[in-house]
Amino acid sequence: MGSRAFLLAVDAAASKQLQEALEGSGLTVTVGDASTSRAKGLRNQDLVVLAGADSASLARLCQQVIASAGTPHPPILAITDGDDVESRVQLLEAGADDVLSRPIDQRELDAIVDALLLRSPAPAAQQSTPASRSLAWRTEPGRVIVFAAAKGGSGATSLAVNTALALAETSPGDVAIADLDMHHAQVTTYLDVRPKSSTVELATDDLVGQSPESIAEAGGLHSSGLMVFGGPSRADDALDVTPEMASALIDALRRAYGTLVIDAGSVFDNRTLTVLGRADRVAIVITPDIPALRLLHAALQVMAEAGPIVERTVFVINQIYPKATFDIEPIEAQLAIKVGLVVPYDGDNFMKAANEGQPLMTSARRSAAGAAISRLAEMLSGGPVAEVAQPREKRGLLSGLMGRD
Repeated sequence: MGSRAFLLAVDAAASKQLQEALEGSGLTVTVGDASTSRAKGLRNQDLVVLAGADSASLARLCQQVIASAGTPHPPILAITDGDDVESRVQLLEAGADDVLSRPIDQRELDAIVDALLLRSPAPAAQQSTPASRSLAWRTEPGRVIVFAAAKGGSGATSLAVNTALALAETSPGDVAIADLDMHHAQVTTYLDVRPKSSTVELATDDLVGQSPESIAEAGGLHSSGLMVFGGPSRADDALDVTPEMASALIDALRRAYGTLVIDAGSVFDNRTLTVLGRADRVAIVITPDIPALRLLHAALQVMAEAGPIVERTVFVINQIYPKATFDIEPIEAQLAIKVGLVVPYDGDNFMKAANEGQPLMTSARRSAAGAAISRLAEMLSGGPVAEVAQPREKRGLLSGLMGRD
């Protein structure tokens, strides 16, 4: 497995036995002294294991570890002698990600370790202060990737944020994300970054005389090296932003950054269509439910009338439901599209990420959803765009629901 665990055992006598059990799960184990601060060492680990007979003492140790390691920190497994519900709840409330009772069953330990490693954040080397970049206008404009959805709640913002983070890993300081969802701006919430001003203020400003430095000052730098330009705090702030202003803002940002990721929202008005028209690649996020598919059908008609947008589009199904509602083939047939990627269901990790301001690519990059987002980043940064499918015979539950009979 190659993953690293840091073992802090209150009961020194049990330390050796626990170390052997963890190594049996494929971990490289470092044993530490529970009485000393190991913040730097902890942040370099994939898993922290705390062990002790007294759940109250173990809960205090858990809180100390979290305070010392900061956020994000590796997932924490608490191992205790207590098997009652109160002890478990006490440890979970103290910040443990899971609790295991002794005596340890190796199969159960293996399963818990595998599950917790999926939540392990990116290596500390990727979370350090981003490398500084000399700001200057680019000789060639950067790539523009636009995320949009036909229906709110499809997860377009989350996928845009996580894709931008994946791209920023290889080019820290040269990737920016701009929130041009003027109705429901949430990019800064997902990243827990507070830029100095908004995309509305930038768009309505005179960009002609701006320097790369003055544009960068309007944004906020994420710890990954991703530059963040947040949207308005109120929807009515953007009433004066015209399609031309949005286009000029894109021009300025792509002259400053090699890759510009845009969250365009779910309202296909003239401003959004202009943004989509400026994209090198478009990602349309779809949830597999009838309301979203109906709205997408209408949006595809609008996009077709606006210009050659669909030809540059990757259609992404975001499985926000625990159980699949429709197969891909009927969706492709009814909408005459080709699905390029499916992001598997991972409701717990996505919700945890949204609530804590720690995106999936930071908090659970090893998950199946994280792997799908990495693939999406590759596709949008130069991989082939899925071809537009030809309409096929209608059948099944979706037949006739798109208004094409």
